[in-house]
Amino acid sequence: MPYVWWQSEYDLQCHAFPLDQASDSRSFYEAVCEHSVPDERVSRAQAGALCTTCLIKVGTELPDVRWRV
Repeated sequence: MPYVWWQSEYDLQCHAFPLDQASDSRSFYEAVCEHSVPDERVSRAQAGALCTTCLIKVGTELPDVRWRV
């Protein structure tokens, strides 16, 4: 599933939010790490540190592909 990385004003970290949430008008958003942010507290920009838990959860969804040179 594709994600957008938005910054939460609560912890000033960028969290991964499912892309389908980005197209909806919502009162709050829930990141893959279960961090919830109300609409007025989310910055729709990738600024600040990335959430480690989001990175791990998004990374584990990547296909196991052997890289070749």
